[in-house]
Amino acid sequence: MKVLRAALCLIVIFIISATAFPVKTARAADGRQYARADTRNVYLCEKMDTATALFAVPYTYCVEILVEHGEWYLARYAQNDGFYSEITGYCLKSGLTPVTVPPENVYLNYPVTAVIRADVPQDGSLSGLQISVTAAYYGVYYRGAAAYSYVLYNGEFGYIPGANDDYPLNEIPAQPTFSTDAAEPQDGNAKLVTAILITVVAASAVVILVFTGKRKGLKNK
Repeated sequence: MKVLRAALCLIVIFIISATAFPVKTARAADGRQYARADTRNVYLCEKMDTATALFAVPYTYCVEILVEHGEWYLARYAQNDGFYSEITGYCLKSGLTPVTVPPENVYLNYPVTAVIRADVPQDGSLSGLQISVTAAYYGVYYRGAAAYSYVLYNGEFGYIPGANDDYPLNEIPAQPTFSTDAAEPQDGNAKLVTAILITVVAASAVVILVFTGKRKGLKNK
């Protein structure tokens, strides 16, 4: 019976400790949740399936985390600004580092030149029209050994030849970039003190139960 009582008290202590320290997802100062691409193969996909990959999130830049789905994030990349429009998709968590202090440039702003050619015979018999336009670069997509760039032009997404991956990189801090708001340390300390007090009380209860059992045992002898 004493062992059972002690075990029950330990279970109570574990439950209290687990609930006293809830896991919080890191948030930036603007209240959003960001994750930085720390590898070059973090793909934004249309569905939770790598076969629907659209492009690799530019290395050292971020996506905004919207919802967690197991090993996936529902994420948003870019914002409605200039050449760019936000795009939503799914990213595997591997290769992404959640940060509360995002880099100076959260999203890559890197317009590239795309060449639009008329669909005419390539034998030179007709002079095809060729126009160079500026498109918003989102990231690279590889098919076999060939590299293509996912771009946005005139409100439509599509691919152009080439990786265009010589863009400037953000500086990745040597130390973790997690930080807290000014009010969070006080709140965290209060929870810590509360958890310690509860744990001490629960531990005292275990001791009391054990000694009570011993005394009953002595009386019964």
